[in-house]
Amino acid sequence: MTSGRDRPEGMCGAQREREERPLRVGIFGGTFDPIHLGHLLIAEQVMDEMRLSEVIFVPSGIPPHKAASSVRASAEDRYRMVLAAVEGNPRFSVDRVEVEAGRAMHTVETVPLLKERHEGDEWFFITGADEVSNLLTWREPDRLLEQVVMVAATRPGYDLSKLDHLEKELRNFDRIFPVECSRLDISATNIRRRVLQGKSIRYMVPDGVYRFITRKKLYSGELHPETTGTERTRERESLNGIDGNPEGAQSVKRTQERRA
Repeated sequence: MTSGRDRPEGMCGAQREREERPLRVGIFGGTFDPIHLGHLLIAEQVMDEMRLSEVIFVPSGIPPHKAASSVRASAEDRYRMVLAAVEGNPRFSVDRVEVEAGRAMHTVETVPLLKERHEGDEWFFITGADEVSNLLTWREPDRLLEQVVMVAATRPGYDLSKLDHLEKELRNFDRIFPVECSRLDISATNIRRRVLQGKSIRYMVPDGVYRFITRKKLYSGELHPETTGTERTRERESLNGIDGNPEGAQSVKRTQERRA
């Protein structure tokens, strides 16, 4: 048994452990249109594998790599859905930095702002392995890898050789870390299609997200108000085609406390 003399006066063991252990923070960015259980499962399993203290979800305002017509819900609605999804998990929070930007933001721009708004010693950016394989199309990928460790979430059986081409192009390639996550065949595209077809999405999204989508009648045929008639037709065609790749109040309070 450890004697009380082995601990600094007035400090319990848990407090000392927190001070000695680096604060490892994950950033999970995406359109989240809508956020679903697959996203939460990835966040939870990466947090466990990488020993993260918390994961900050960052819904995009205007995604830099997607056509505006492909985003169905408004930035504010997508933020509210993420907020509802993470409620009840004290290690998950949401940041509005990209929603409030009013323009497309690249990850290399977002990360420094998050570091100013949140405490953290080591930073990790979480995204799918397919997205990581396209890292050379991102803005300043080597600079981004200096800011964060890139966590490539893979499904079981994923061919890691799909990332090999990055090694000769990126001097910080060794800061890309694959993490295998349980397979959950849920995608935002499929959820939107099911809503459009009048099918249930219950148990594909968290209960709070399900209630929000139902109450606001999201994805039920009415697109974002700024979407043109041509874009509306293109989106309906997309939703009826082949599925693409998967993409609380307490959280608000925690975010406000960090900003204070």
